[in-house]
Amino acid sequence: MDFSNQLGIFDQVTASEDRLLEDLLPDGHSSVQVSLSTLQAKGVFRAIDCQWIEQLSQHAGENDAAVLMAGALCSAYLGAGHICIDLATIWTVPPEGLSVADLHVFLEKSGVSNIQSWRDALAKSGLVSEAPSAAERPMVLVGTRLYLYRYYQYEQQVLNYLKRQFDRSVFDVDGDLIARLFPDKSDKVDWQKVAVANAASLLFSVISGGPGTGKTTTVTKLLALLVAQSFAQGKPLRIELAAPTGKAAARLTESISSAKANLPLSDEIKRAIPEQASTLHRLLGSDFGRSRFKHNKENPLHLDVLLVDEVSMVDLPMMAKLIDAMPPHARLILLGDKDQLASVEAGSVLGDLSFGIDDVYFQPEWATRLENLTSESLTPFGNVSAPPISRALTLLRTSYRFNENSGIGSLAKAMNAGDAKGVLRCLQSDHDDVHWCIPEEGQTKADIATLAKGYDDYWEAVRQKRDIAQLYAAFSRYQILTAVRQGEFGVEKINAHLELYFYQRGRVKDPHVWYPGKAVMLTRNDAALGLFNGDIGLCMPDESQRLRVWFMQPDGSFTGLLPSRLSEFEVVFAMTVHKSQGSEFDRVALLLPITPSPVLTKELLYTGITRAKKDVTLWGASNLIRSAATTKIQRYSGLVDALWPN
Repeated sequence: MDFSNQLGIFDQVTASEDRLLEDLLPDGHSSVQVSLSTLQAKGVFRAIDCQWIEQLSQHAGENDAAVLMAGALCSAYLGAGHICIDLATIWTVPPEGLSVADLHVFLEKSGVSNIQSWRDALAKSGLVSEAPSAAERPMVLVGTRLYLYRYYQYEQQVLNYLKRQFDRSVFDVDGDLIARLFPDKSDKVDWQKVAVANAASLLFSVISGGPGTGKTTTVTKLLALLVAQSFAQGKPLRIELAAPTGKAAARLTESISSAKANLPLSDEIKRAIPEQASTLHRLLGSDFGRSRFKHNKENPLHLDVLLVDEVSMVDLPMMAKLIDAMPPHARLILLGDKDQLASVEAGSVLGDLSFGIDDVYFQPEWATRLENLTSESLTPFGNVSAPPISRALTLLRTSYRFNENSGIGSLAKAMNAGDAKGVLRCLQSDHDDVHWCIPEEGQTKADIATLAKGYDDYWEAVRQKRDIAQLYAAFSRYQILTAVRQGEFGVEKINAHLELYFYQRGRVKDPHVWYPGKAVMLTRNDAALGLFNGDIGLCMPDESQRLRVWFMQPDGSFTGLLPSRLSEFEVVFAMTVHKSQGSEFDRVALLLPITPSPVLTKELLYTGITRAKKDVTLWGASNLIRSAATTKIQRYSGLVDALWPN
């Protein structure tokens, strides 16, 4: 049976379905489906998970409770960002809303009494194939991990690409040119210098670092090295720059342009380093609304080097499609912060690739090679147990933005380490750049007034009718970030409160229509306009005094559109932390919900805190902050086991 059409519903998983399964099934549906429906009502499963099981049951004739439960869990976990489920983990720690006892009772209907018998039931099912053969069936079993077929394929694409790179020969690198690019000497290891030497040696590399560690400076010098070497060989390089979002692409464009001006190299080499970055969708040739791209294995990208920034935002399907479109000879350089939030969609690719990077460093012979290239003392960083992936990774370990006296730096470090006491100690200290507010019930109006003050400079720029570039600069100096969408401190209510506040202060004539200064974010890709989900537009009149919504392009220019041309958007005086990835602001107000939420993790707070360059105010109760600091996101996949076996 061809399951390709059925699998297609998982290209983009949505949580918007809310009908109970009883509305979808004919009379006389099985007790298994009734049980799943009950679990849907309790929030364990979504309607789309139960529809998937209905397909398996009706069209493939599968009625084994153990198989159907596993399939429903696989679908539900995919919707939560996991690539697969682990039967052994779920056997003892099932999802919230499903007790261990209830799970075991349910599985006993098909004779399953332990993990092995659950696995055996799946292995016998016609809906499941076992790796490594992995025939095209709806699900694939690998040990105790169970995947939906398409996501198993995505993971294998990434792993096969990496294994090919491990077998490739290394490149000669000009050590003298590296010394010119990094003339300063220090007693400490210059990890930027090491990163350049490392990435220049390989076709695939990952450079990770926190805020202010010089990621863009590092890759600009890397590109300069590659360009200079190509000139010496008489083989000019085709280099492309990309990022997941338009905002991130614009920031990369600006940063590369600024960094290359300071290079101690000829103008000819500087001119050959590209400045303009595009979004990954534009680079690959997005066919809006479809999961396929113009560029793929049959029609690869026309380039020799690809640098991708903000890789923590890249999900597994996008990474697989990007790798699929890479020419065999081309270099792929991934740049990002491994400790940030993972992608909105399924997977944690950068985190999985970088899993052991904090402690493992390099294989001894590779450390020696890099030491010879850089004159940095790297022998102590050799590790005989380092796996092959380690040679492709470099972690930038020094922040040049935040010194030891920086409150933001200290807060981010404590949060990233899961040090709840250190986080609260930092919040209670007298740092000039870190502030803590504890919201109280019934104080919403006062809180909104405090939050709204951050936009005073922006509204003054609107009043003075500054040009759109100045307006964007003013808007980007401050941002309110929320952890959640719903609730008193969710993004929807905060934006509504802010617009009402601005109206009451005379800055907005009518919050229900377009007005000068209205800030919006697109919520889906728009093929006709060439705009993408997450792009921010500011409403201001054009030269003829007609209101237009102005969007910044990756090259720094602006496109003005009539408001009537925009269909799906939301006000963005506040945005979620997820939507803020790839952006930075001088000042940030980070709002936690009033009550506990499963989204409160150290990765979310770390990401929100590090969006701030000069000042951050954390709004939230101490118990929520303490809980978030000690809660780490874990997404199931097979990448870590495959790449970091020790």
